[in-house]
Amino acid sequence: MGDSEIEICRNIGDQKKQRQDLHVLAVDDSRLDRKLLERLLTVSSYQVTFVDSGDKALEYLGLIDNIDEENQYQTSSSSPKSSLHDKLQVSKINLIMTDYSMPGISGFDLLKKVKDSFWRDIPVVIMSSENLPSRINMCLEGGAEDFLLKPVKLSDLRKLHSHLLNSHCQKQDKDSIKYKENTTLLETRPLPVLSMN
Repeated sequence: MGDSEIEICRNIGDQKKQRQDLHVLAVDDSRLDRKLLERLLTVSSYQVTFVDSGDKALEYLGLIDNIDEENQYQTSSSSPKSSLHDKLQVSKINLIMTDYSMPGISGFDLLKKVKDSFWRDIPVVIMSSENLPSRINMCLEGGAEDFLLKPVKLSDLRKLHSHLLNSHCQKQDKDSIKYKENTTLLETRPLPVLSMN
């Protein structure tokens, strides 16, 4: 193998590792659509958590109280099912993909609740089998990053990768700023004077 071939292999490995660090919350009431999305996202090396309703998505994100104490979420990582209060996993969400038409809370309602919360910086992508321009415009104007027509294709997911990376980089920047602020606070805080008496 030449140096350029080795470099290409390294880049592919880096991209795959980077994608494994990206976590997608997928919301769809259709079992068939969830399975298709699971296959596409896991083939693309993303970590994915699936829920079957807008209510469960809000619960998973901590935006509403438990609606079902025994509720478990299906995650496509190597770990077994994760519980609602697994804050470490929830804090790593980089993208939310949701069906538009679901019983209870619709994908648009979920979008509005996410954009009105501390999750506002997380990109939300709406999916629908209905190509209605008024619905698409409403979602995009409401803050959706993109609107995908079902069935979702691998080429659709490739377009979303930049949204995922932007979200991931913004989160890393915020974490870095918090670290710097905390370090600066420690450095500028006066040390207590101890009396020898």
